[in-house]
Amino acid sequence: MRGKTIATLFFSLILLIGCNKPYETTGIITQQTETTGNKKIEQLKAMAQTNPVAAYDMGLRYLRGDGVAQSSYHAIEAFHAAASKGDLKAQIALGKIYITGIEEMGPDLQEAQKWLSIAAARGDKESGELLEQVKISREEEKQAEQAQEIDYGYRYDWYYYTPYRLYWHQSLWRRW
Repeated sequence: MRGKTIATLFFSLILLIGCNKPYETTGIITQQTETTGNKKIEQLKAMAQTNPVAAYDMGLRYLRGDGVAQSSYHAIEAFHAAASKGDLKAQIALGKIYITGIEEMGPDLQEAQKWLSIAAARGDKESGELLEQVKISREEEKQAEQAQEIDYGYRYDWYYYTPYRLYWHQSLWRRW
């Protein structure tokens, strides 16, 4: 009975992740299915050139390392291809990636706002909520930059115009 429950949970998890076969969820293609798996991935890559849904799926596979080497660069590239062709899920994914950044890439709130605006205009409620947060963050970022400019101006410009209080005269420092 316990084994049946564990098996049921395992296959439920597989279905939740969105894969039909256990070997596909691990990102590791077993030796028996390596040829078949590579053919499937190559076919999906070929489809991704023209099909935005396939490009989105390749983006997910690159993020997860599912059947391909994990690569945030290739993931973003695939999501861009899909989003540019109008795939709503890819537009949302890019918005989320750009809000937080990923691996070596930091956040880019301007790009996040761009993609979330497109998704929100298409009726995605979550994107609308995230877009509001991004706008607030961008405004705060702008204010912080302005404060920093004022601060730098105060810290670094003041000394050009401030006179010295001592001067060198006849081998001694003297006060003005």
